[in-house]
Amino acid sequence: MDFYYLKRSLLFQGCTEEQINMMLTCFDAKMRSYQKNEIIRPAGRNVTTIGLILEGNVRVQHTDPWGNVSIVTFAEVGKTIGEAYACAPSRPLMVDIVANTDCTIVFMNAHKMMHRCPKRCECHLRVSTNLTELIAVRNLELARHGYIATKKSTRQKVIAYLSLMATERGSLEFDIPYNREQLTSYLGVDRSALSAELSRMKKAGIIDYRKNHFILNEQGEVI
Repeated sequence: MDFYYLKRSLLFQGCTEEQINMMLTCFDAKMRSYQKNEIIRPAGRNVTTIGLILEGNVRVQHTDPWGNVSIVTFAEVGKTIGEAYACAPSRPLMVDIVANTDCTIVFMNAHKMMHRCPKRCECHLRVSTNLTELIAVRNLELARHGYIATKKSTRQKVIAYLSLMATERGSLEFDIPYNREQLTSYLGVDRSALSAELSRMKKAGIIDYRKNHFILNEQGEVI
């Protein structure tokens, strides 16, 4: 197994390759591959494993009773999926976890991850601590999405999202992880309305952009 992304994931932060290999055995790790748009975990199912993406990327989406799909978030290589639900296995998934591209994921037993094994090894405790931090980070990401959703207009949503991204990256110039179609779904706006609003904001000197690279202009007047 390629340890490059495992070692760089928040889950295994501070662990050596040898320790990770030992933990994968301890956590009953199993690797699975999925094709683009294949459902990895459907809504309504109870899950007991945490997935860590080794190749490709995944989207988390919600489908309402009328078939309307809205994207909650995306997860790329090195990120985990299903961690909160796996740590509370009595609660069924409220979202679908779908392969956004062809992807490979390693799944690990959450119960064994949360509870130390009889060996009481130091790296196991470190992973358990990392898992707590990881869930906290995911909750903050969901809170960010909820904050953006409270904005009424397309411009307000764009400004809220880009402002939060600038704060997170510590710079007024940054790349966002979404293409236009994905950003449309994430913000919950119409595709044409988003394109038109971005063009207007660019002409007004509020922002500049090329594809997913954005620059915020503090001198621009946001209305």
